[in-house]
Amino acid sequence: MLYRLHPPATVTWCVAPGDALRLGPAELDALAWAPAEEPAFTGDLLRIALRHGVPSGTGLVLDVRHTLDLGRAEALRRNQAVLDQARAELGESESMRVVEQIYPGSYAWGAQLDERARETIENVARKAEADLAEVLAAPVRPELAEHWRRLGGHDPG
Repeated sequence: MLYRLHPPATVTWCVAPGDALRLGPAELDALAWAPAEEPAFTGDLLRIALRHGVPSGTGLVLDVRHTLDLGRAEALRRNQAVLDQARAELGESESMRVVEQIYPGSYAWGAQLDERARETIENVARKAEADLAEVLAAPVRPELAEHWRRLGGHDPG
């Protein structure tokens, strides 16, 4: 799968063969592109494209594999916060009081499992951050930055 970034801030996507990035700019633009709901156009997405993309006639084309960790750590932590809130509400519920009476210690046992899961999620989030940092550590390719500016795109800084 490929993403194409258009100035000033549009993302489209298409399913393409693995060697599609070897196509010329006009051939890339001729692929069946559709508006992308995710990922949203962000400075980080543009920074990745300026390092790992290829020019098309209307923008920059990027293999999805370079974006896999984009926003992943934040999403994991946000989901964990939702789970933590649900767990806290469960602990205060009448149902949990009944379960605790029937199976003493069940809430504490569940809390221990939740803590181990929370640690695992945090480790995965940290790994995603490290992997994204590695992708972003590559130098900007000047020819891609110039192509982006020539199309009317802004410099992401």
